[in-house]
Amino acid sequence: MYKYKPLKLAFFFLFLVLVANNVAAEQRPNILLIMAEDMSARVGAFGDKIAVTPNLDRLARTSIRYPNTFTTAGVCAPSRAGHILGMHQMSVGAQHMRTRSFKTSNYRSVPPNHIKAYPELLRRHGYYTFSSAKLDYQFSGIFANSGPFSIWDYAGPKPTWQGREQDQPFFGFVSIKQTHEGQLFPKAILRNNRNGDRSQIVNPNDVLLPPYYPEHPAIRADIAQHYNNIFAMDQVVGQLLRQLEKDGLADNTIVIWTTDHGDGLPRGKREIYDSGIKVPLIMHWPKSLKPKSVEIGSINEKLVSFVDIGPSILAMAGIPIPDYMHGSAQLIPNASPKRSYIYAAKDRLDDFNFYERAVRDGQFKYIKNFLPDRPGAQHIIYRDKMASMQALWQHLENGKLNTAQRLWFEPRPEEALYDIQADPHEVNNLANSAKHQNTLVRMREALTNWTKNVGDFSDTTELQMAEDFWPNGEQPVTQPPTISINKSGMANIVPAAAKDSIGYRINGGTWKLYSQPVLVPKSAILEAKSVRYGWAESALVKTSG
Repeated sequence: MYKYKPLKLAFFFLFLVLVANNVAAEQRPNILLIMAEDMSARVGAFGDKIAVTPNLDRLARTSIRYPNTFTTAGVCAPSRAGHILGMHQMSVGAQHMRTRSFKTSNYRSVPPNHIKAYPELLRRHGYYTFSSAKLDYQFSGIFANSGPFSIWDYAGPKPTWQGREQDQPFFGFVSIKQTHEGQLFPKAILRNNRNGDRSQIVNPNDVLLPPYYPEHPAIRADIAQHYNNIFAMDQVVGQLLRQLEKDGLADNTIVIWTTDHGDGLPRGKREIYDSGIKVPLIMHWPKSLKPKSVEIGSINEKLVSFVDIGPSILAMAGIPIPDYMHGSAQLIPNASPKRSYIYAAKDRLDDFNFYERAVRDGQFKYIKNFLPDRPGAQHIIYRDKMASMQALWQHLENGKLNTAQRLWFEPRPEEALYDIQADPHEVNNLANSAKHQNTLVRMREALTNWTKNVGDFSDTTELQMAEDFWPNGEQPVTQPPTISINKSGMANIVPAAAKDSIGYRINGGTWKLYSQPVLVPKSAILEAKSVRYGWAESALVKTSG
């Protein structure tokens, strides 16, 4: 099922571009990726007049803003899988939300063994990598220490660059949970307000309602609370940036801020409308690393996909971009041709089967529904905890929704075409418009060609995919590596299967990612283990120097 599309630009060309722009590999920049959860571009720097985001606005003034950035799915686990691999999630069987919630058979996604998360590639090239507690890649669990061990030097509740060796560059990936959908549930709102964790700075009467929402106090209250949660997230961003300054790292740290998908509000999260996949992205280059062509405080309107983040970061670090990645170095000026299209997917959500694919250019969005004639809105237990979602269900039952507001609750068509410029909320389907038939054909062909290029595990059933990955619902176990040590004390560690990731430690120290033979002091104890993504890690093997 897996297919790859070779990149049009060789790494050597990228390297020359970086050197020409004063981002030479020997500078070894630190890179910090900050990712808020469940929010669209509700940021002052992106034109939102209601948002209170002083830290992000300040950062944007010395950065590039990418307002046309898109996730590969409208929900966290598939989106995070696509991001961390630089590949569209359905090409590796990571498209359903979540693998662990498939009740028929237990499984995790098992990508081909040569495919590695881009932080592991950074680690292999000498970077110290750390992440916050949120993982959720579909071939791991949701939280830290659920594998694979090979990706991070540290993953946990206190992510920091402090654990690295002297002068070692770092890559950090910090998820900020203050804006998560769950923070809009009544119990969470009460708890946060009681503890003083949320400033009430946005008045519900001031928020703007999109045309797919009816006028209702609960809906206004949830949107206002979302803004308050965004303000709390912005304060965390400010703390991180101040810590970089305090530690003397700001001048050599590239900072990227974005979100993992659209708003955690009804008809936002989980959908492949722009409300679910269009996200803000801020790219900050310190003066010492800034490419000459970058204008600080500028806005770049190019299309950027989440599969482009990993390749861009690898190129920043001077590391070759693997051919299997679907993305390219779009965040580095002049390094890759501009995108003509971005793509997204929607598959099973909890107990509800969906199979939708989308392609979007600068003006139009085309959605192909392989399971048509069923409503987009379903009674997802988690989402139904929101007062705004309950209000929508009540209005639907009482016949109080107008045409635009009912669309989400009605059977969806096999094809939909939207003019995003004229209809940014995607409520006017043009698929049957004679005027737009050429556009419909063009977008349909673009989606078909993309699917052929990347491959799509949804062509088969999830049950069959689960059985292929974890036969009989049992997690396969990686076989242990073998260790050999020569007379000079150099240890060579060989995986049982080619491309297994290997970790090692000496005398019970910290685990390192193995990439080349290591010197083992006399009488020291060397331990090693292997892992394949989606499988359990191997048993430990050990020997003395």
